[in-house]
Amino acid sequence: MRQASGVAIAWTVSLAVFMSVLDGTVINVAISPMAKAFGVELNSIQWVLTGYLLAQAAVIPVAGYFGLRWGLKRLFMICLALFTGSSLLCGLAADEQQLIIFRVLQGLGGGALLPLAQAIALAAFPPNERANVSAIIGLSALVAPVIGPTLGGFLTDSFGWRYIFFLNIPVGILALTLAWRILPADQLLKRDQGAFDAVGLALSMLGVLVLVYGFTLVGEIDPATISALSPRGAIYGWSAPLVWGLISGGLLLLAAFVWYELRVSRNPVLDLRIFTNGEFSRGALVASLVAMVVFGSIFMLPIFFQQIRQPNASATEAGLILLPQGIASLIAVVLSGRLFYNRLGPRILILTGAGLLALGSWGLIGLTETTNGLSIAPWLVLRGLGFGLTFVPAQTFALQRITGHDLPKASSLINMVRQIAGSVGTALVINLFVQRTSFHADELGAATAGANAPALLTQASTLAVNDVFWLVLAGSLVILLVALALPNRRGQQALDGPAAVMAE
Repeated sequence: MRQASGVAIAWTVSLAVFMSVLDGTVINVAISPMAKAFGVELNSIQWVLTGYLLAQAAVIPVAGYFGLRWGLKRLFMICLALFTGSSLLCGLAADEQQLIIFRVLQGLGGGALLPLAQAIALAAFPPNERANVSAIIGLSALVAPVIGPTLGGFLTDSFGWRYIFFLNIPVGILALTLAWRILPADQLLKRDQGAFDAVGLALSMLGVLVLVYGFTLVGEIDPATISALSPRGAIYGWSAPLVWGLISGGLLLLAAFVWYELRVSRNPVLDLRIFTNGEFSRGALVASLVAMVVFGSIFMLPIFFQQIRQPNASATEAGLILLPQGIASLIAVVLSGRLFYNRLGPRILILTGAGLLALGSWGLIGLTETTNGLSIAPWLVLRGLGFGLTFVPAQTFALQRITGHDLPKASSLINMVRQIAGSVGTALVINLFVQRTSFHADELGAATAGANAPALLTQASTLAVNDVFWLVLAGSLVILLVALALPNRRGQQALDGPAAVMAE
């Protein structure tokens, strides 16, 4: 009965996680229709995306801390209600300012859902059975970004962009109902009775917020570069003083946060001493590298098919092209759960996943201006399998043996470092893509004087996408090398003790 109850808890919280992660990607294809509906420029409406991302980044580090103080179930339901209610407000927004404000509220609610969901679900299972629940949560986190653009394109094309937000309302009500009925009562959880860490709270939220915004700004349009001759403007890039000012400021705030939490605070918002746990630190490192490589590159193919490949694909068509990758991710998540994790250990799974991710990325290096979806489907399948076989086992290993008060804080901590890593990866990919497009355009222009400018730009952009996947290939090989430090099956049994051996 306990196992069935644990599975029900895991699927209940994963529904909320799916909504939160989906909303970070489903809106991408609706930015242009939103700008047209409100009569504003794209660089203004872009804050619908940026505001959501920054709100998530700010709340993730402190979700576990407040969950311990107020109750995990209570805070989870409050955040889920905030996410659902602000989704309704987003759909009813009368102008872009209202939409941006409501998206920030939505991000505050949605950002806390993943660390809270992990803490609630993992607490329902003993350590040697957590691979199964990690797979359920991982399924939501990996599949949602894959189907997001397709779903967003379909809703926008068929009903209008507002229905992207209205879709969350019935799903959110269902998730709230299930959470109220299924999640364990808070009085069954041990409460944190220490003094409120206001200084640590402020430093952590501001530090992560400023740092993530600095990396996000790398790929955003600088309004000062927009002119009649350059209506689209140019991105800030790594050379912008504002970018480095924000990154430096964020690092200084986080350095102050680390000092305060380790030297002063008696009840830290994030217990950084968890990093002394070797399993957690190694698992968090691999999970961060996977986030940097995977989430930094996952948006590259939709851009290629919708804006570069000739003829351009619609959002729905681009989503269908990427469907094999999503299906493969789903299969890999299932395989990397209890089915194989306890039998093989994290090392073999992550080594296999990193190898498949590297092979799939290598196969995408030869894209051309006329590449069709069918021709790259095998490589997408390999990449999808690689996603699932690296992401879920790394998080399972990191959190597997952490219990009690440390579990919510550890969940927030690993999600924070993964969020920062994903932002760094995205900034690296965007900047490399822009720089290499410019380089190839200059090179091709010099070699083909008088060539058609749009055709030249398409060719240059295609070559730049290939350069991006060279970087992704290199990152995949780094993951493979780091995974060698993880335990094999025997090492994992030694960590888990007799209970794990019996579970085989």
